[in-house]
Amino acid sequence: MPFDGLLLHKAVRELKELEGEHLRQIYQPTTVDYYFLFRSATVRVCLRPDVSHVAIAEKEEASEKMPSSFTMLLRKELKGAKLLKVEQIGMDRTLRFSFEKFDEIEGIVQKDLYIEIMGIHSNMILVRDRRIIDAHRRIVTKKREILPGREFVIFPSGKVSIFELRELPPESEKTIRNVLLSLLEGFSPVSVEELIHRTGYELDTPWKAVDQRKILEVLEEIKKELELPGVFVYYEASHPVEVSAFRFTMLSLKERYFEKPSEGINEFVRWKEEKSTFENTKNRFIKVVVNRIEDLEDLEEKLSRELSEAEKAERYKKLGDLIVQNLWSIKGKSGEVELTDWETNEKIVVDVGKDPAQTAQKFYNTYKKLQRKKEQVEKRLEEIQREKEYLYQLWQTIEDAEDLETLEEIEEEMREFGLLKERKTKKQKSKKTRFREVYYGGFKILIGRNNKQNDELVRTSSKEDLWFHAHEMPGAHVVVKTEGKKVPQEVVEYAASLAAGYSKGKNSGKVPVDYTFIKYVRKPKGFKPGMVIYKNYKTILVEPRRIEG
Repeated sequence: MPFDGLLLHKAVRELKELEGEHLRQIYQPTTVDYYFLFRSATVRVCLRPDVSHVAIAEKEEASEKMPSSFTMLLRKELKGAKLLKVEQIGMDRTLRFSFEKFDEIEGIVQKDLYIEIMGIHSNMILVRDRRIIDAHRRIVTKKREILPGREFVIFPSGKVSIFELRELPPESEKTIRNVLLSLLEGFSPVSVEELIHRTGYELDTPWKAVDQRKILEVLEEIKKELELPGVFVYYEASHPVEVSAFRFTMLSLKERYFEKPSEGINEFVRWKEEKSTFENTKNRFIKVVVNRIEDLEDLEEKLSRELSEAEKAERYKKLGDLIVQNLWSIKGKSGEVELTDWETNEKIVVDVGKDPAQTAQKFYNTYKKLQRKKEQVEKRLEEIQREKEYLYQLWQTIEDAEDLETLEEIEEEMREFGLLKERKTKKQKSKKTRFREVYYGGFKILIGRNNKQNDELVRTSSKEDLWFHAHEMPGAHVVVKTEGKKVPQEVVEYAASLAAGYSKGKNSGKVPVDYTFIKYVRKPKGFKPGMVIYKNYKTILVEPRRIEG
C-alpha cells in the first residue's frame, strides 16, 4: 500500500473536522502505533513501515504497558491542548497538527506535531517555535538531524503539486514514468502508472515522444476525482489489495468506493496487518519446528555413534566365551595368551589379565552393559524418528494454514507438546475452525486443516468412509463421506488429488496417494496428533490440486 500524498490529501479533509476540539489522551499500544483521543473521534498514527498511515481509528487502543518516554512527553505537552489546525505540507506525505495550550507561566503556547508518512523513514516530531522538542525516532544523517534543540526543517520533496502545476518539462531522454515520478508531488509509483495508463502510453515511452496535451488532460481528470471526498478500494478474492485517492482504471478488479477516507484506509490496513501477522506467525512456528528437527538430528547423529560402539557387545561376549572354553589350558597363566576360536579355528590373542576367570566375567559384564545400552539407544532412535515424522507433519500443516484461526489451533497443539512455552495468562479461545469441505460427484469430501483436525476426521468418520493420505510424506488427512454408497473412480482420483495438493508434494508433477477405508486406519496409544498406521490400502498416482478460493 503506497500511502501517498494523494491519499493523505483525502485523509486531511476528514481530520479537519476535529479542528477546535481538545486532545483528551494519547495511547501507544505498540512501539509504532499512537492513538490520539479527541471528543468526537480517535486518530491513529501508524509508523510501521509497511502500513504507515494516518486515519480516524476504527477503535481506541489503550495500552497497559509502560508508555515510552516520547509518549509521556506528548502527554505532558499536548494533553488538554486545543487542535487549531490540521494541514498537509503541499501534496507531500507530511502532516502538521497545530495545538495551543495554556501555560500558567507563559500563557497560551503553540506547538506543532509533524507526522511524516514515508515507509521506513516514517516519523513524528514535536516542535515549538521551529525548534525540535523531541521525536519518535531521533535521526542524524548528512542531510538531516532530528534531535532535541535542533531547528526543524521540513524535508523538501523537490516536486510540484498537481494543483500548482502550470507546465510540463521540455524534451528529455528519460521515460515518461521517470519524468512524472520526479515531477509530481504526492504521486506514488502506482499512481503515476495509472496516470500513464489513461494516456495510452507505455511506461518506458521516451518523454520526447509524448504529447504533453494528453498528460495535462488526464491530470485535469484526476484533479476532479481528487475533489471527491472518499477513496477507492480494490479487491482480489474478497481481499483488499489496493487503496487509492482516485479511480484506478488499469485494475480489472472489484472496486468499492468509501465516502469516508478513513473507512477505506482502515479496510485495507486491517487486511494488510492481519496478513503480516499471519505470515510472521507462520514463519515463527516454522522456525520453532525446524530448530527442533535440527536438534533431534544432532542427537540422532550422536546416538548413532554410541550405537556403533554398543554393537561391539558381541565381541566382548566372544572373548569371555573363549576364555571360559579354554580355562583348563590357561590355568595359572596371565597376560596375553593365544586361544583358538572353535568356530573358525582362528588363532586369537587375548589379554586374560592376572585371573582369567575374573577377566572372563568382566567381558561378560561389559557385554551385558553394552547390550542394555544398545537396546536403550535403539529405542531412543525409534522415538526420535517418530518425533521427526510428527514434526514434518506439523511443519506441513503450518505451511498449509490459510488463516489466523487455524494457526491458533496449531499454536495450542505446539504448546501442548512443549514446542512453545505455556502462556502466563490463558488466551481466550477463538471460534473453532472447521474442516475444509468440498463436494464432488455427489460426495462430500473433508480435509483436515491441522493435526488435531486430522485426528478428529479419523475418529468421527464412519468405518466405510474412504481415507486418503499422500504416500510416505507429510500431508492432510482427506475423507470421502460414502454414506454406504460405492465411490466412483473419478471421485477417488479427485479426493486423492486433494490429498496430494495438501501435502509436501503439492508442487510436484505426480504424487502417490494411499487410500483405504477408515476401519483400516488406526491411531495407536501414545502416537502424536495426526499420526496413524493403516493397512489394506491401495496407491494411486495423481496430480496435486487444491480447493480454489
